[in-house]
Amino acid sequence: MMRTGERWSKGLERLFLLYLFANPVLDILNGIYLYAVRTLAVAQPGWMAALTPSLLLRMTLLGLMGLYILLNRELLHILQMLVLVLVGLLSVTCEIFLGARYEFFADAQYIARFAYNIAALAVFTRLLNDPSRRDGAAVLLRRVFTWTALLMAGSIIACFVLSSVLPIRLGFFASADRFGIRGSSGFYFAANEAVAILMLLLPVTLSDFFSAGGFRDRKNWPRLIAPAAVMNAMLLVGTKTAFVALAAGTVFVLAYQFIRAKRLKDRAVKRRCWRLIAVSLALFLMLSVFGMAQMVFSSIARIGNIVEEERTEDSFSYLEDDEQRWAWQNSHPILRVLLSGREYYLRKAGENWAGDVRTVLFGIGRGTQAHIIEMDLFEMLFYYGLFGIVIMFFPFARRTFRLIRLPGKGLHRLSVLLALVLTFGYAFIAGHVYFSVTGGFYYVLMILYGELTFSAAENPAPCETSEQSAPC
Repeated sequence: MMRTGERWSKGLERLFLLYLFANPVLDILNGIYLYAVRTLAVAQPGWMAALTPSLLLRMTLLGLMGLYILLNRELLHILQMLVLVLVGLLSVTCEIFLGARYEFFADAQYIARFAYNIAALAVFTRLLNDPSRRDGAAVLLRRVFTWTALLMAGSIIACFVLSSVLPIRLGFFASADRFGIRGSSGFYFAANEAVAILMLLLPVTLSDFFSAGGFRDRKNWPRLIAPAAVMNAMLLVGTKTAFVALAAGTVFVLAYQFIRAKRLKDRAVKRRCWRLIAVSLALFLMLSVFGMAQMVFSSIARIGNIVEEERTEDSFSYLEDDEQRWAWQNSHPILRVLLSGREYYLRKAGENWAGDVRTVLFGIGRGTQAHIIEMDLFEMLFYYGLFGIVIMFFPFARRTFRLIRLPGKGLHRLSVLLALVLTFGYAFIAGHVYFSVTGGFYYVLMILYGELTFSAAENPAPCETSEQSAPC
């Protein structure tokens, strides 16, 4: 008979496995809630507006993951979480001693977001490496990625199509800046978080396209349609980073497969490459009936105008010192375009951070800043100091370097590493990964997916080469 602690642990494991598939559904439902609140102009107190259903759910899950770690006496991970609490407290202590104006709720929320991803890394490492699950864990994660890709991309595409035929605009704009209003992120309020997840999933869904069986078997359709849906959804979002990630992900994978097909004289792989291109273009042309092509080319044309000195009438602004921000950005047009205004917040936070030896060591805290930098590594450094960035980045760096050292070759290995590299680059210049409970969660799952499928003996990616191979 199981003890009470074991029963609790088993129950939490079932909940966490269910959550893998429920997560994208909950994100969309949260977006619908935010859309309804903003569309109906529902008056809310400031604290209620910040406590979205998504945040409340994720913080509840953080508590349950902490309970799971305690029940299983994971001493190393318990210590890791306690040190993270210390990092947050030290940054708040600096805020108090320096007499800075700060918001404790913002501080607590931001460190909790990061702790959520660290806890997920600990919990799902134990959960998926359990001997009773390990053999099927990689297949489980692959299905989670396919399901998430289809649901995310499908919801973005559906919002765009319905907005084209209905008298109201469904969902949120992806971009509203000096280039005007453009793009559609569906019911994902934070378009940057949606892009982070889509760019992470793109290489893996492309790889899965080549390992799946043919279209004749309907069971293969989700894996065959997913990459085309993701690519078109990224075009609809229409941000600079979405375009760059889309180009990098598709070019690397298709170039690898075309070169490999030529070297091995494998016509099946070459046919599969052209089939992928055909399916993606067919979906693009179908959506162009609703104006997608016009919107995409308009976004590219506007982004191409990199030296726009004057602020336009339809510019989007949201800070008290907006005039000062625009004056500084107009004097640095190249940086402004590359970093989309983040360089201004980066400069301000950096000046505050460098002003005192205590802030250099322990950070200025999130609560002292009116606007986040949206560059994750700089946020670790400036908000939590040299001590904080070492503590916070080490778990991810250690697992990633360990993954890279695992031998192997093939499209599967390339796709996983490409996904992680693209997302790390995105975290560096655009944020929304390590401090995001959505982008960071899938980043954690991708690390685990690589660890489960890379082998010290060989790359175990199944049925990668032949169109006639059985589905994985």
